[in-house]
Amino acid sequence: MSFNRSDIRNFLRGKIDKEASEQLLNEERKRESELREFAKSRSGKKIAQAGSRIKSASNVITEVADDQTGRMRETLYDISEFVEKLGSSLSSVGGGQVLQEGESASDALPTISELKKLIRAIKTLEK
Repeated sequence: MSFNRSDIRNFLRGKIDKEASEQLLNEERKRESELREFAKSRSGKKIAQAGSRIKSASNVITEVADDQTGRMRETLYDISEFVEKLGSSLSSVGGGQVLQEGESASDALPTISELKKLIRAIKTLEK
């Protein structure tokens, strides 16, 4: 059952029957976050797939890092870790992972300090 503006107005004024008011309150409690609704959509599933592809790219970067030495190896490992975190975050946003109550998809994102560290490492390699 859906409610329009006049139904809600009547509810607030006390002019709606008890059954309809209970249904309106239950719908309010069942409301999902926008992110959860997106995760269930076709677009959300595409984002989860893209996140999985990004995570697999991090595995390739790790394999390449295994063949390198010194700073290049360390930098490639850092890049791989950064890319893996980004892919995991996108997978969880797109519904690839079920988030527990109180968890946030943004918790899996790499931090600003990790990005800055990565930028410094790449600049060092360029010298």
